[in-house]
Amino acid sequence: MNQEIRSVRDLRRHQIVSAARALVAEGGLEALTIGGLERRLEFTRGVISYHFRDKDEIVAAVLESAVSEMDAATFAEAAAQASFEDRIRSVFRSKVMGFLTHREAQRVLLSLWTRTDADERAAALHARLFGGWRAQAVSLFRKAMTTGECRSDLSPERLAGILVGNVVGVVVQTICEKDALNVADLIDEAAEQTLARCRPEKVRPEVAQTEAFAGA
Repeated sequence: MNQEIRSVRDLRRHQIVSAARALVAEGGLEALTIGGLERRLEFTRGVISYHFRDKDEIVAAVLESAVSEMDAATFAEAAAQASFEDRIRSVFRSKVMGFLTHREAQRVLLSLWTRTDADERAAALHARLFGGWRAQAVSLFRKAMTTGECRSDLSPERLAGILVGNVVGVVVQTICEKDALNVADLIDEAAEQTLARCRPEKVRPEVAQTEAFAGA
């Protein structure tokens, strides 16, 4: 968790949020209590309550930090790729692996997903994470449509929604069934399905093969 520390107040808040994240990652939301924070930190309940009004405010800060960490895994790697197909493969790989390798942030987000129906702040932060990913994907698809690498009759917003849904689906299945699935294979398959949908008719391999047989 990267955060710029500018004052003693920033330092204390950072320490409290870091400890709270660790508690949630280790034992779920139920493990996050003021008593648990006191035992983990070197200062008292009074210091904690000075910086955060209540547990709900701490939970919001924990979720904010986890979302920011996940959001930092941007499309920079994808943007550096030469072709649209390579960018799509890079997007799936970087997003899935970014989620899976940021273990603490991953556990925090999973623990707090159940709060989205009852907690507007939790819902808004999750929406920011996935909405940001969709916006990045929309930009990627639109650029490919202007260069002719992607069919222009498709909706970039719908394509982006499916892309993010596939990323989340691969992540959740991999977390729940670590030994049952090959994450690399799932990433490759998800990317290929997206590319098959996006390829212009003239460059689709199956179309070219059919035309070759017809002319033989």
